[in-house]
Amino acid sequence: MSGHKYTNSNNLFAEDDIDDETFLRNSRRPYNSQPTFEEQRQTFIERKNEIEDRTLQSTERSIGLLRDSEQVGIATAEELMRQREQLERTDKRLDEINQTLRFSQKHINGIKSVFSSLKSYISGRNDPSSPSLSSTSSNAQQPTNSFQDKIPEYDVYEDHPTTRLRNTEPNSLPSQTQASGSKNFSARLDANLQEMHSSISKLKGLATDLSYEIDSQNDLIDNICSKTEHADINVKKQNKEMQRLLKK
Repeated sequence: MSGHKYTNSNNLFAEDDIDDETFLRNSRRPYNSQPTFEEQRQTFIERKNEIEDRTLQSTERSIGLLRDSEQVGIATAEELMRQREQLERTDKRLDEINQTLRFSQKHINGIKSVFSSLKSYISGRNDPSSPSLSSTSSNAQQPTNSFQDKIPEYDVYEDHPTTRLRNTEPNSLPSQTQASGSKNFSARLDANLQEMHSSISKLKGLATDLSYEIDSQNDLIDNICSKTEHADINVKKQNKEMQRLLKK
């Protein structure tokens, strides 16, 4: 028997068998037919709606980011104002310290004068016309006015541009205009763009004020450093003078 394989006659058309309804439906549609005008129109409308939805979603995300950025800027401005208050208190205390050092230097000079007069008196080399020890001591013990030259508080702080940010609340941000139930794309897009423009303008002004405040505080910090160095030099100088006086 050869290797010839017989085919079952019952399965000759099993793979290509289709029902009459499918055959008739496909026969009505010409091969490689172009979509109708209505189908093209519907496809265009769907694509247009998708583009509009993506555009609106993009502007809404941008608005959210701008709002977050504005809140961060406001929080930064408030923190800078608290920092300015601390710097101004430090600057004022340094003024008081330097003022005290000036008075203490006067007292040290008086003590030096007393010691010099006493030494001259004991050694017998003092001049008769020179002031007596009691008068010198009296002059050295004269009461001094304490802290009359204090530097007043900075008035510029209340008038600073960033001070107006104290009353800026998140509720003051413009709310997104949404026409309830309206599908007017142009109106919603215009509203979103207007809010974006408003937020960008606020951010620009806020950035300018923050830059000015930071520059101003940098100048204040430089001034504090200068006063600190001056106070440190005076303290070391007066300590050395007192040590020399105590050795005599």
